[in-house]
Amino acid sequence: MAGGGSAEGMKVSDVFILVGISVLVAGFIMHAWVDSEVLESEDGENAVLEKSAMLLKNDKLLINLDVDTGQLADGISVSVYLGMEEYKLNSVDSDSLEYEFTAKESGDHLIIINVSPSSEGQVEGSAIINVQRSLMFDFIVYPLGALLLSFGLYKRKEEKSAEAIDAEIS
Repeated sequence: MAGGGSAEGMKVSDVFILVGISVLVAGFIMHAWVDSEVLESEDGENAVLEKSAMLLKNDKLLINLDVDTGQLADGISVSVYLGMEEYKLNSVDSDSLEYEFTAKESGDHLIIINVSPSSEGQVEGSAIINVQRSLMFDFIVYPLGALLLSFGLYKRKEEKSAEAIDAEIS
């Protein structure tokens, strides 16, 4: 310890509690933090966004676009590639800019979003690409963190009961 002091060693229970809480918080951040991708272009050029996603069979891709449709000429093209196979996506309904894709096989999928502006217009917007897993492998961090935390609390209770009771006799 700095300054020549001495400190008590860290207890095993404290380590398990710290690691358990860290795993739970990291899992929450991992699932809650979805960044949007920026779609921008210069005058008259297409805005193209390429993103890669590792998907397992039956995983779903949900793509939400936020683009001003009044300035678009040809519209929006969303495609997903797996090797040489191309899947063109259509919006979920005609009024929305939401696209959905279900992986037919496992692999590295390439997502390409192409937005065409009017003749001299610009494209400004964003895209949120979200993956919904068919198998809940991503959620294994929660039971693991809860298990570590509960074991740490159990060990702390056990350590407290084994401590010697200091009493002052007057």
